Amino acid sequence: MVRSIFVILVFALLILVPPGGAYGAQPSDDPETIRKELKNINKSTNWSDPASVKKASERTKQLRKQLLKLQVQRTADAPAPPPHPTAEQQEEAAKQSEITGKMLDKIQEAADKGEGALFDLAEPVRQEIEKEYEEDRDKSIKNQAYYRGLTTLVIDLSRKEAPVLINLLEKFTGIKILVLTGGANGAPVDLPMILDKAKNMPLTELHIFNFRGFLVNVPESIGAFSGLTKLSLFNNSLTKIPEAIATMKELQVLYVDINPITTLLPTVKGLTNLTELGVGKTKISAAEQEQLAKLLPNCRIVTQ
Repeated sequence: MVRSIFVILVFALLILVPPGGAYGAQPSDDPETIRKELKNINKSTNWSDPASVKKASERTKQLRKQLLKLQVQRTADAPAPPPHPTAEQQEEAAKQSEITGKMLDKIQEAADKGEGALFDLAEPVRQEIEKEYEEDRDKSIKNQAYYRGLTTLVIDLSRKEAPVLINLLEKFTGIKILVLTGGANGAPVDLPMILDKAKNMPLTELHIFNFRGFLVNVPESIGAFSGLTKLSLFNNSLTKIPEAIATMKELQVLYVDINPITTLLPTVKGLTNLTELGVGKTKISAAEQEQLAKLLPNCRIVTQ
């Protein structure tokens, strides 16, 4: 599958905003009522008063869980979650699975349409944002709980707000999915600086793509994210991948498509958890592709 990805991304505000009623009351079964209550909590809470903050946080958590439950019910074709995980783990897993699934569907959709297909990897994220939080976008973020609550962050370096978001990176302590893009036509990027600011994020997914000629190498500091399960390096000008990727033993998916890379060895040979490796439109030889298939028998090598 050749993935021609020309992406225009926006800042992803992913806080689930839920429902109504007095604090302590059973959350509503109406998602709109939940969102209104959450908005009221955000506006009416005295964030300088610890007691008020604690009360608001407890109610917000309760409302988020209820909204997630309602969202899951709307897509009830998925099997019920096992009883073992905590409610918080179920919430995070469901949200991340849904967003990631939609992203991968978009990748497949573009691949099926061919090399010239235009699509937006962040579209499913943005659709959620626009649907859930259209009235709640606030560029002057003052609530620390807000930063901690976000789990997905998308930064388009071709957009004027990108420097503001980069300066705030160290405040986003709960980010698990970080998407960095050069937009439709590529954009300059100081990747070492960005990765340094993001080094304490508990990332499981990192997507760096569409920088075209503006990104010719990825710093070894990417090794700070040793818990990654997915890494995308689409449509840049990389001639090699950092050796630090060899330490990412949890990595399951690696995409290096549309780069003038000539080899992935020996860096990836020990990544035995890989299930998919995208090498479309690279300079990796057919002989090396065969070698990779033998070294990683459980990994699908995607070449076109």
